[in-house]
Amino acid sequence: MNKLSEIPEKNPFKVPDNYFEEVNRKIISATSGFDEQVRKVSFYNKFRTSLLIAASVAGIILISYTAIKLLIPDNKKSQVSEVLSEINPDSFINDIDISSLEEESSAFIPAEAGPDVSKKDIIDYLLFENIELNDIYEQL
Repeated sequence: MNKLSEIPEKNPFKVPDNYFEEVNRKIISATSGFDEQVRKVSFYNKFRTSLLIAASVAGIILISYTAIKLLIPDNKKSQVSEVLSEINPDSFINDIDISSLEEESSAFIPAEAGPDVSKKDIIDYLLFENIELNDIYEQL
């Protein structure tokens, strides 16, 4: 607080005498000796950034296209589509029969995993379910 009172109230900065009258004259005299030269800008310098961006995009597209063509050959796609067009789904449905399904499913089920059931138990179960005895003997 005491230091604030030590600051003089007078402004220490001064503008030199006749400064504002002489400034305009000095600026005009300093710049009037220069000839204005018009500098021509070439086509390349005008559009340099646009050309660089276009070249970069074209390079990225070219590299991407080449990589896709090398990694995914078209001949595999055409071979797969030919094979799929030759397959008739109706032929698979007609070829399936119960005996082939039983043979294939027995290969997947291990003999140890199945329950121990005798033929007598199976026949008793089927009779309990009201299945005719003749149908049971035909299946055995």
